[in-house]
Amino acid sequence: MINKQTIVVLIGVPGCGKGTLASNLIKEYGFKHISTGDLFRATIKKNTPLGIRLRNIVTSGALVDDQTTNEVMKSEIEKLLAQKHSIILDGYPRTKEQAKFLEAIIKPSLVLLINIDHELAEKRILGRRLCPLCGAVYNTYFNKSKVDGLCDKDNAKLIVRKDDNLESLKARMDVYDNVTKQLTDYYHNEPCFHKIDANQGIASIMPLIRSLLK
Repeated sequence: MINKQTIVVLIGVPGCGKGTLASNLIKEYGFKHISTGDLFRATIKKNTPLGIRLRNIVTSGALVDDQTTNEVMKSEIEKLLAQKHSIILDGYPRTKEQAKFLEAIIKPSLVLLINIDHELAEKRILGRRLCPLCGAVYNTYFNKSKVDGLCDKDNAKLIVRKDDNLESLKARMDVYDNVTKQLTDYYHNEPCFHKIDANQGIASIMPLIRSLLK
C-alpha cells in the first residue's frame, strides 16, 4: 500500500515512456494522472487567449513558460489533493522555478528521471500514431497496426500529432537538454530523486518502481 497523498514526478525527454509508466501505476495503485501535454491540449481546444498562446508555443517546439505552466497546473493539482488522491505528475515540473512552485503546494514523494537514448526517443515520437476515436496508440517501428494506417479496434484512420515531426522534436529535445538540467540539479541530493534506465522498456523497470513506492 502507498500513502494516499503520494506525489510522483516523472521527468524525461519526449518519447522516454512517461505516459506508459503512468498508465501502469494508475492500473496498479489507482493514481490520478496529470499530464502537462494532455492538460495543454485540452486548454488549446478551448481556444481561449491562454489556449491560443499555448498553441503558438507548442507548435514551435519550445517549452511553455513557467508562469503559464504553473497557472494551468495549479488548479488541477489542488483539486486532486483536496480529494485525497495520489498523483502522478507527467512532464511537470520541468524547471527549477516550477519545482519551487510545486513545493509551495506539496513536496513530491518520488521524483523519477527516466533516461533513454535520444535515437530511441525519436523513433517512439516520430513513429507514433493515434486513433482519434478510442485513443489507442501505435508505432510504425515497434507496435504497428494490423492494417497500415487503421486502428485495430475500430478501423478508424490513425493520425499524427501536429508536434510529432522531426523539426519540432529536435527543438523540444534541445530545450529539454538545456533547461531540464537545472531541474535534475535541483533534485539531485534529495532522497526522493532516482535515475531510471528505461532503454529496455517500461516493463523492465516496474519492479524497481514498485520497490521505491513501498
